[in-house]
Amino acid sequence: MRQSNQSEDIETVIRQYSDMLFRICFLILKNEQDVKDVLQETFLRYLTKQPEFNTEEHRKAWLIKVSQNKCKEFLRFHKRHSYTPLHEVENCAAIADATNYESRETLECIWNLEASLKGVVILYYLEGYSLKKTAELLSISESAARKRLQRAREKMQSMNTEMKGDMIYEAR
Repeated sequence: MRQSNQSEDIETVIRQYSDMLFRICFLILKNEQDVKDVLQETFLRYLTKQPEFNTEEHRKAWLIKVSQNKCKEFLRFHKRHSYTPLHEVENCAAIADATNYESRETLECIWNLEASLKGVVILYYLEGYSLKKTAELLSISESAARKRLQRAREKMQSMNTEMKGDMIYEAR
């Protein structure tokens, strides 16, 4: 009976969070197959650890943190220096649906950020976490998260964009 409940739980969690985790991991890894591997490892970790959560928000935060750590492990392990050009990504219908952001410029700006800045931007702007929660999820201080957001905005401005509110617009 316990195995049946566990099976139903993992199915529910996968259905509820896989799209969000896919988007986050895809922006970090830039490769659909690598993302699928990382998501599989993330859900396997969830299944083997069987963590207890106080709230659904705690479960979501745990899954985001584990998936980002798995992405970092993947990048470190494979020592990746290559990338997939953005125009190739846009040709893939499944990925285009999974990365449904307001504009191509938004995706391109995030795409070109380094990993440490990308994580903060994804959590703060795209997933809507507060600065405090973003810092907590990334295991950094709130001032470090604020500084990373500042650096990300500066980099995006140097890419001829500016951040306004919670959207990224091309500077004219």
